[in-house]
Order: sequence, then C-alpha cells, then structure tokens
Amino acid sequence: MIKKSFKLSCKYFFSLLSLLSLLATFINISDIYKSNNIISHIIKVIITFLVLYVLSFVCAFLYYYFKRRVIYFKYNRFVVSGTYGNILDYIGASKVNLIVPVNSCFDTRIDDSVISSNSLHGQVIRFLYDNNLVSQSDLNKKIKRSLREQNISSVNISNDVKQGGKSVGNYNRYPIGSTAFVDIGNVRYHFIALSIIENNKNAKTSDQDYLIVLNAIVDNCFRNSNGNPIYLPLVGSGLSKLNYNHRQQLEFMVKYFMLRKTKLTSDVEIVIRKEDGDTISIL
Repeated sequence: MIKKSFKLSCKYFFSLLSLLSLLATFINISDIYKSNNIISHIIKVIITFLVLYVLSFVCAFLYYYFKRRVIYFKYNRFVVSGTYGNILDYIGASKVNLIVPVNSCFDTRIDDSVISSNSLHGQVIRFLYDNNLVSQSDLNKKIKRSLREQNISSVNISNDVKQGGKSVGNYNRYPIGSTAFVDIGNVRYHFIALSIIENNKNAKTSDQDYLIVLNAIVDNCFRNSNGNPIYLPLVGSGLSKLNYNHRQQLEFMVKYFMLRKTKLTSDVEIVIRKEDGDTISIL
C-alpha cells in the first residue's frame, strides 16, 4: 500500500501545483513569499512544497486504505468486482461459490509433499479438514463422483517420477480446465484443474492452459453457481512460469469476463490476498 500511495501522491502533488498555477492568475500569491532575505524566501517555498506533498501522500494513503473494493463492470443486475481479503472468510457466511485452482490430479493430501500448504489449494483443503467439514476420503469421493458424472476421463500417470508420474497423492490426471463441483455446507467448491505437477513437486501451467481455465470458469463455474455469489482468487498468481505479471493477470481476467459477460448468472468477486496489497493493485 505504501508504494502505491507514493505513486498516487505524485499525481495529487502535481495536480495541486497545477491548481496553484491556476489560482496565481487570479490571486497575487507572490505577496505571501515577499521577503528581502533570499534564504527566507527559499525556505518558504520549500516548506510550501513539503506541505503540499505531505498532504498529497496522506490523501493517497487514505484513499487506498478505505477503498478495498472496486467494481470493474456491471451487466444486467450482476457485478464483477475486486477486493482485498481472505477467500476463506467467505466459507460458512451464506450460500456462496468458491473457485479453487488445483493440480490436474485433484490431490487432497496436504503435507507439502505434493500440495503446498501456502497455496490456496492447500489452505482451503486444510480448512475443511481442520474444521471437520469433510474427511479426506469423503472429499476424494465427492471430487471423483463429480468428474465421473460429467463424463470427464483421466489418464493414469503411475508413481514413476522418471516417466512423468508422481510418487505420492492421486495418480489419475484429468484435462486442464476440468472442474469438480463439491457441495459442503452452504458452499459450493469449484475445484478446477489449473496446473500439472512436474518433477514430483513443481506446478506448471502454460499460457494456453491459462486461457483454457478462464474459459472453463466462464462456461462451467458461472453456469453452475445457482445464482449465488462467486469468489475466486487471482488465477495463476502462484505460478512463476506464466508470461504475465500479477497486474496483467488481473487485467486479463477482468477483460475476459467482460468479453463474455452474457454468461454471468451471479455476482463475481476477485479476491486478492491482503498481504499482496503492496504488490497487486485492484485498481
């Protein structure tokens, strides 16, 4: 937030200088700085600039502090917006949809051997387990049932790491964009295959796969929201191999949703982690 405040404060500062220049055409501002001592005159000018900049920075900081949600566009009665927060906070509040990007094997074992506990995939599943909302075996069954009901086939990659497999977790790999719909309590979880586990550990996603996932979100997740609000993260923000920075990813998501706005069946909110506020702007 501090970095963004500095950037915005510069815009405010130069706007104030422009305003002073405009006022100078109507008011004789030079009388304020009239002094026989050149040093005193310079000090007054410097103090004025400092006061203007401090005022600009305070205004910019307050703007970012209080503006935690941005509406990107509206279509019919539906709104697509962005906010800073924790997507886990929406669990249990009311009937909602959470889109959770996962690896293409839909792993449910959280021990950092395959799924990082710091990823959204790991955090959501850990939350479900820790709060006794579902067991690992039941979650596996629900995911497989949903994929089976959609007639989505998988390929067994075995546990041979040298041949592209993985030593732990699920060994059935589904196509990128495949989505398992799992209802637990008031929440419908949309577990969507975004990445492929490489070298038994690293998750990778190509630019083409990224587009496939966004398309699946619009075609499948929007359609299966039951009219309830959809909350999703900045898709792909945890993947270093994508050829986009976080700002470009956000802009691309919003533009893509706008391009296909006729598919909207509920409100959609992109949730950026609070701790990423200094590096990812929702504006």
